[in-house]
Amino acid sequence: MSIFRNLGFAVLVLGVGFDVTPMAAHSDTVVVEKTGKHHYVYYGDHEIYFAPEAKVYYWRNGERWESGAMLPTEYRTYVTGKGYEVDLDTERPYERHEWVVKHYRDHDH
Repeated sequence: MSIFRNLGFAVLVLGVGFDVTPMAAHSDTVVVEKTGKHHYVYYGDHEIYFAPEAKVYYWRNGERWESGAMLPTEYRTYVTGKGYEVDLDTERPYERHEWVVKHYRDHDH
C-alpha cells in the first residue's frame, strides 16, 4: 500500500514539475496593457489613416472603408506629405471619422 502511495506522490511531484517548467520558459514574456488609445496619422485631404504601431492603412473606397498593410497604388502618393497625429479610442479610426473631420478640418499641418 505504501508503494502505491509513494508512487502516487512521485507522479504528483512530476506532474507539478511539468506544469511549472513551461511557465518558467515564458518568464521573458512582456505583457503590454492597452490604455484604450490608438495612435493614427490622418491624411485629411484624401481620408486616409495610418496606424504606425500596427502598420495598417485605412482608406475610403466610395462609401466603404477598407484597410490593409499597403495602400492601393493610386493612393500611395497622398501619404508622402505630413499628416495629423491623432489618438482615438477605437481600433477602427473610421468609426470616429466625423469627429476627426470636425476637429482637424481647419488645422494647418
